[in-house]
Amino acid sequence: MKKTGFTLVEMLVVLAIIAMLMGITIPFTAGFGKGLRMKTAARAILGTLRVAKSSAITYRKEHAVIFDVEKGEYWIEDVDGKIFERKHRLPSSIKFSIQGDEANSEENEDEGEGTDPVTFEGDMVVFYPTGAIEGGGGSITITDRQGESKTISVISSTGKVSID
Repeated sequence: MKKTGFTLVEMLVVLAIIAMLMGITIPFTAGFGKGLRMKTAARAILGTLRVAKSSAITYRKEHAVIFDVEKGEYWIEDVDGKIFERKHRLPSSIKFSIQGDEANSEENEDEGEGTDPVTFEGDMVVFYPTGAIEGGGGSITITDRQGESKTISVISSTGKVSID
């Protein structure tokens, strides 16, 4: 009876080939997920704004997206102040801020200056039943630990939401 199997040398050759392939591919794939969390967070905010606009049009009453900059949360409320859906929280590595804002906020804290990452009055976007928003257009800026930032903009007359 003949026994078949792998020799130690054959196993070591296969492991060496796998190690070389991993050594070649890992540097190329390492940057793949780098901005994924930022893109996902920006798209989640964009989606929430679009849901609020759609709900305002559908139910024919104002809906607002409220941003709590300190807690990193945002949610939709109707005219009566009822939360339309659950509160959303930004990932821990992302916050509402403008790139380089940390240095500016410490310097300007006493003067009350600083750059507001949510440029809407009262840190909320109010959509009317027509789809337009209250006041002028504005933006929401989020930044990650690496300093990459995304800005979500809303045009006042049409309520169009986009990521810049």
